[in-house]
Amino acid sequence: MRATQPELKTCLHRWLEQNGFTPVSRDGYLYAAGGVPVLLVAHLDTVHREPVRDICYNADRTVAMSPQGIGGDDRAGVWMALHILEQVRCHVVFCEDEEIGCVGARKFSRRAQLPQVNYIVEMDRRGANDAVFYRCDNPDFTEYVCGFGFEVAYGSCSDISYIAPSIGAAAVNISCGYYCEHQRYEYIRLDQMRRNAQRIAEMVATPSPRFEYREREEWIPGRWFDAPPVWWRQKRMPHRENLMRLPEDANVLLHGRELAKDQFLINRDGNVYRYLPDLQAAIVLEQARAQDAQGEPCSFSRANARLCRIISVDEAIERLQTMA
Repeated sequence: MRATQPELKTCLHRWLEQNGFTPVSRDGYLYAAGGVPVLLVAHLDTVHREPVRDICYNADRTVAMSPQGIGGDDRAGVWMALHILEQVRCHVVFCEDEEIGCVGARKFSRRAQLPQVNYIVEMDRRGANDAVFYRCDNPDFTEYVCGFGFEVAYGSCSDISYIAPSIGAAAVNISCGYYCEHQRYEYIRLDQMRRNAQRIAEMVATPSPRFEYREREEWIPGRWFDAPPVWWRQKRMPHRENLMRLPEDANVLLHGRELAKDQFLINRDGNVYRYLPDLQAAIVLEQARAQDAQGEPCSFSRANARLCRIISVDEAIERLQTMA
């Protein structure tokens, strides 16, 4: 927890060598090939600007936090990856700078030689039991993962959003036991972190077929099409979605910083949108999180939601420039 991103990368390189791997360190990532055809993914950076100096525990040492911000997102995932590698010799990639746009994951995705694996497991999700598949839509893989006790949840983007389409293998992001991420009062449920690490170890040790990456299809009247891997950055036909306006006492944070009060909305999955009155439409704010006055994720209420037109950021910029 206490190491900076470069220090942690150096320590992990040494750990991999000591444990019989041949690590490859490049700008943006640290990768090591394994014998089991599964790729583990975690990221090295956190949003906190100062390293952890003090770690506090509750009475039974099942909860950890720090006045400097514990950095469970995603140091908990790094710990889980090492725990799994001690038992199962998987492939592994530790990515840099996920918090500022999945920089390391995109660099890794452009490697000339990517590992051929049956599937990908990322450990970079809040909570205790989530399995997030993003745009990957392979029912057989979903059933396989949930067969180990995980439950389907939803999110907008993480490192596997880039890595999975490049490799062509199905991917999932699984809970690491951290909560209130990107906040100084972030905490880690160590019991949940350990339990999920062991469950993933059992899953990757179980022989499986190769699960292909299948992009979830978007429906447009008159035809079906496969959406591109980074669908939220592409121009696409506008659609409507039920969005709820945030309460007055709610806050929106982006990379740990609170945004000025504005017309923010959320959908049923907790994704944050900004409403643009001039366009009578909303755009998604990637990586943004909405929380209530107690610091908990804002709850969505269908009764308080209304249909809103969603457009891409590119389209919003073009239309606003036209109106200027």
